[in-house]
Amino acid sequence: MIRRRFVLAATFTISCLLTGASAQRAPTIIRSGVDVVLVPVSVTAGNRPVLGLTSSDFELQDNGIAQEFSCAAAESLPVDATLVIDRSGSVRGKALEQFNTDVQRIAESLQPNDRVRLITFAADATDVSGLQPGGVAVPVDRISGGGATSLYNALAAALMSFPHSDRPQVVFGFSDGLDNMSFLDLSSLDSLAGHSPAVLYLTLVSRSESGSALSPTPMMLAVPKTPTRSGRFVPYIGGPNRRLLTEAAARTGGAVYQRAPGAPLSALFQQALDEFRSSYVLTFTPRGVKTEGWHSLVVRTKDPRHRVRSRSGYQGG
Repeated sequence: MIRRRFVLAATFTISCLLTGASAQRAPTIIRSGVDVVLVPVSVTAGNRPVLGLTSSDFELQDNGIAQEFSCAAAESLPVDATLVIDRSGSVRGKALEQFNTDVQRIAESLQPNDRVRLITFAADATDVSGLQPGGVAVPVDRISGGGATSLYNALAAALMSFPHSDRPQVVFGFSDGLDNMSFLDLSSLDSLAGHSPAVLYLTLVSRSESGSALSPTPMMLAVPKTPTRSGRFVPYIGGPNRRLLTEAAARTGGAVYQRAPGAPLSALFQQALDEFRSSYVLTFTPRGVKTEGWHSLVVRTKDPRHRVRSRSGYQGG
């Protein structure tokens, strides 16, 4: 039960960090049990999505026990999309101006039955808009650059702030990957990602393109957030780490992209959303397994040529 206590404590802390529209409306609700589990599943062959599969093409195990499930194409389901946008001092100038344009294009590209939420972050994370219907204008004028970067805190806040929902949820993050302020490290983010119902897609932009004035090998700031047994605070040390960010995204069934020079954010989001919409959502009620604790999930197809990517598990009540 140590993992369970860690997740509850971390979620409470993150809900305190996340300021703005939805945070002011209502606190995050932590469900004590699991009734229905949604598992987004991407299936590819030769780097192309495999379409037209049904439930008979899949096998799903929960803690080693085969489960009965339904299968739906993700393209047929409305989606909750959260945009997590870096507005720190390392992303400014023309890059920041382009953010505003691209974020608006992203919101307008969604269907009316989709929902979109905008979270921006520098030293802290702010829920700018709350969940809004797709296709409507979002308040991009509230995006301003400057300050330190709490990338890991912002991603964790986005991943853990979803209410219980019967629709798939996607988090799309955009940053140069440099974190110099979070109290969470990447290993903590990786653990939290495994407990989120959302799929994480993260796009990293080169720091030269983002307009960063930081040195190529920056010194990380010491953030006195974690007391040791002696009562002293220990410094936080973190930074760009593509491997661990990729692992965190993979635990959710998502992926990390490297932004090509000049590629618009809206095009990258559309790439991630198209990939998600070409996937499947398996839905099941756990049978034959204990409710409490961590549940490892294994999803595969009956065709060995298929490459399957899905969330690694979920936390029971």
